[in-house]
Amino acid sequence: LAINEETGMLYIKESVWEAAATTDGLVLGLVHKVIRDHLHACKEDDLQSTKDELKTLLITSRNSDESPLLHLAAARTSAKALALAQYLVKEIGVDLDNAVTDKEGRTARDIAMAGNSETRNWAKSVGTKLGRYRIEEEGRYSSGSCTVDFATDVTKSKSDPARNVAIKIMHNREKFDRELKQRLEGSHRNTSSGIDLYMKDDSGAMIENGKGSNRFDVDHVVPLLRYHSEDFEGKYYQCLIMLKGERSMDEIIRYEGTAGKDVNKITGFAVDLAKALNHLHSDHNLIHADVKPRNVVRIRGDNKLIDFDASVNIGEPLTKKISSGYLPPEVAAVRFPLPLKESLEHLMRRKEELKQKFKDERGDDEQDKILKELTVLNEKIEQVKSAGSNSDKEEPVGDAQVDIWSFGVLVFELLTGRPLFHCDKNDNLLNDKEKRRLVNWKSITGEDLSDVLKDCPDQGLTESAKDLLRKCLCTKQSRLKTFNQVLQQPFLNREELQSQKFNEGLENIDTKLDQANEKLDQANKKLDQTHKMLSEMQTELAHVSRGVNNILKGCHAPKLMYIIPEDPSVMDWINLNALVGEKVKVIFICPVTLYIPRDGNNKPMGYSMEMP
Repeated sequence: LAINEETGMLYIKESVWEAAATTDGLVLGLVHKVIRDHLHACKEDDLQSTKDELKTLLITSRNSDESPLLHLAAARTSAKALALAQYLVKEIGVDLDNAVTDKEGRTARDIAMAGNSETRNWAKSVGTKLGRYRIEEEGRYSSGSCTVDFATDVTKSKSDPARNVAIKIMHNREKFDRELKQRLEGSHRNTSSGIDLYMKDDSGAMIENGKGSNRFDVDHVVPLLRYHSEDFEGKYYQCLIMLKGERSMDEIIRYEGTAGKDVNKITGFAVDLAKALNHLHSDHNLIHADVKPRNVVRIRGDNKLIDFDASVNIGEPLTKKISSGYLPPEVAAVRFPLPLKESLEHLMRRKEELKQKFKDERGDDEQDKILKELTVLNEKIEQVKSAGSNSDKEEPVGDAQVDIWSFGVLVFELLTGRPLFHCDKNDNLLNDKEKRRLVNWKSITGEDLSDVLKDCPDQGLTESAKDLLRKCLCTKQSRLKTFNQVLQQPFLNREELQSQKFNEGLENIDTKLDQANEKLDQANKKLDQTHKMLSEMQTELAHVSRGVNNILKGCHAPKLMYIIPEDPSVMDWINLNALVGEKVKVIFICPVTLYIPRDGNNKPMGYSMEMP
């Protein structure tokens, strides 16, 4: 090290750069000694500022090959070079993973991980958890049962998909074992802590579409990369390592502006989830039992399930782990303490007291308060009557309809942008009022459905979305039974929706054809009536002709005549019924001039006669 006389700043001599780059690193031991001696010579008050100056120097200074000193030390094989690297990181505070890279884009840790075993082991341990995971975001998600950290697996290359991971640290051994068993099934007996469970290519990198030891299809479930059940630095860890997701469905709903607006994306999300759950039900005979937005994550554009510590085989009792905001009514009726600390007798007595108080009270405001309290009280009474005692209820078992209800609640959020129930940060119902609402649930209300796809111009599509919710968010007896049925619903099956619209169009055409045929029948009836009238008219004219022949019999009078109604009204001229009535007038027309004789009032002259 030397001091630049012009700037007063420390710098590294060129001879050091040359020696460090051209030897096995032994000369770096001298650099180590110079730096250490330099710090020892500092006054205590100046020590931290000197370290900061050195840190800046070591980050910014590079040799002719664009490599910082820490990178050079990490690349050398001697113990002295490793000692310098360790000193720079531990004592000076140079970051092994800082943004400073060499000309090939490598950090000092990347270089050290490619070194000998001693250097590699050191690089794995510096600032990592379990000797390999550098924590990027601690406590990304936390609940009573687990904590999730985002991390980089420093043992994996930058091109390996398994490099960016999520670490699910589980606090309960039973839940850890359950999830491990569900994810690996029988193969978990042949695995051990820290061993990769996925398929690899020839370079050792993860094959993303390969299941490896995983039980579930990676198209539907985020795969388990490995698990740890071991002591590390005096602490016992039981955790699952999975691929890091881009965002949870909860974050998508909150921040991406998709919910309630982008119908195509919403449909895609719902179809992905329905197919994933159908995969669990149909292919593996188990249910997820904790479907909610936080347990669906997006990885490279696909939405996949996570979190299987509540999962059970179909027909087995459900676990005690619940997210009550997504629990079906029939399970809620058993899980919630009933009658919510109040006996039916007490509630009925209170009801009578309020009714009497209402009669005695004269103020409108006070009566309104009493009515509101009565409304809440009646809800409690109905809950107690319908639910009965917990001791009378059988322990709920897992079936497809548990997941179908939870799916419906999640899809409601996608379609409206708001939750169906008010919940706390752990997705549990916020208060007893919400619990009563769930336990007494019969069907989704029109008020809730009015928020579905408010701005969608396609009313047929909106109605199909509402219909899906009606079939998922109802009583167990009325609810859809399988996800095969769910996937056939028109909102999720556009072909079915188009077919439905086509059939509706055909029905509309058939209706219009029926209406047209009815009008045609009416027209035919009118034509028949007209034909009948003309026939009758022809008969009447024949009578007139015979009458005229009788008048002219034996006379030499003109035979050309014109018969008109006696009523001269203009309208009657175009009224066929009036053309030949009970009385007619016979007018003789000049066969040469076609002159019609007229009287002084210019009215046609002729002979009036009655029709026989």
